[in-house]
Amino acid sequence: MANFREQYEKARQLGKPAFLERPYFGSPAAPAQAETNASQIWGHINAGYLIAYEYTRWWKESAALRNAAVIGDWSWLNKTRVHGRDAFRFMNYATVKDLSKQAVGQIVYTPMTNADGKVAIEGLTLKLAEDEYLFTQSAGLKWLEFLREKTGMKVSLEDVTPDYTCYALQGPRSTEVLEAVTGEAWRDLRFSRWRRTRILETETIVARQGVTGEIGYEFLMRTDTGRAHELWRRIHEVGRDFGLRELGFKAQMIGHTETGIATVIRDFLPARGTPEQLRRMMRHWMSAEEHTAIDWDVSEHLCSPAELGWGHTVDLDKDDFFGKAALTREAPRRRLMGLEWSSEDMAALYAGQFGDGHAAPPPDLPTGQFRVFFLKVLEGGWASGYAYSPTLRRMISLARLDRRIAPGEEVQVQWGGFSDEPLARIRAKVTDLPFIERQRAAAV
Repeated sequence: MANFREQYEKARQLGKPAFLERPYFGSPAAPAQAETNASQIWGHINAGYLIAYEYTRWWKESAALRNAAVIGDWSWLNKTRVHGRDAFRFMNYATVKDLSKQAVGQIVYTPMTNADGKVAIEGLTLKLAEDEYLFTQSAGLKWLEFLREKTGMKVSLEDVTPDYTCYALQGPRSTEVLEAVTGEAWRDLRFSRWRRTRILETETIVARQGVTGEIGYEFLMRTDTGRAHELWRRIHEVGRDFGLRELGFKAQMIGHTETGIATVIRDFLPARGTPEQLRRMMRHWMSAEEHTAIDWDVSEHLCSPAELGWGHTVDLDKDDFFGKAALTREAPRRRLMGLEWSSEDMAALYAGQFGDGHAAPPPDLPTGQFRVFFLKVLEGGWASGYAYSPTLRRMISLARLDRRIAPGEEVQVQWGGFSDEPLARIRAKVTDLPFIERQRAAAV
């Protein structure tokens, strides 16, 4: 545990050279993941964490999510402990959501905006005690430190990221797997609730959650006993009888798009810092060649909660919160919709790779894991987070479209031009979200 935290602290020194002073390291599950990561490829994310890229085949992993169960690793998400006499007042001020009715054992989705009402960060807030919360999202500590300095409220903030796992067990058979792993009954645990248990003699929080849209659970196990990799292995081995597969990073984001959930970097930019600072940050999320070819204003991709489908979370009747004044005046010009890309146009795009002459580049299948790929919609707006869905057998994406564009209409997505490639136009049908009906809150 001490060595893991030491590696984590070194990896967070982003100004220092990678591989020399700033290491990369495996997640708490890495010893077990190394046994089954057939791709032998490890993706790097969030200041040091390595995550297995493809365990079997990405389309089989994606299909298992919808038909059986998967176990995926989100341990790289930052976890910030908020504690102190002003903990509730502070967290309630930080988010657009009203937390006054949140009970211990409950989880609330908490978008947080900047002074202009644009989403700076969003994540889950677990209430651990009357004066203690756990906020999970990358860069959470820095943002909460900024707000603490601004408000002067009496709270302590602690980065506990390396102290806990975040393994996501998701899919229609996930409850069966959980009960087989723990030997306990879990069907009474409601969506967005958590409870403590002991697995492998180690304290573990099991939360009913899931960004995939399916019934699912997240395991926050203490890492200080060194048993975290055994938990991953046990879930995998027990889950085989239920059709479970491990979910690699390559397939991880398909579920986000299918279920219609916008993801930072992939679908919008975090509204933290000046436009110039954001432009510099984007060098981490796109190639130098692509960065040079940017022909859009950064502000185009700073979005309010309503523009990302989260307008229902904004409570303008509660006490003051950061960004409230701007959101009170807001008149959103865009809304989050789905796009089903023309299969005929996609087939032609691939066919062009086998002809003579230049052609617009082929899309990777799948792609976009926390990379900036904002594609212009010629009728007004932006497409993002494109993915091939093995379940729908279609190329789909999210889109922030002008509000005059309605479901059922056809639009054109501009593809290519990331540097010096030719451009192509892909027809797409506008649809309501989600593409796949969300089951995560259903009774078990």
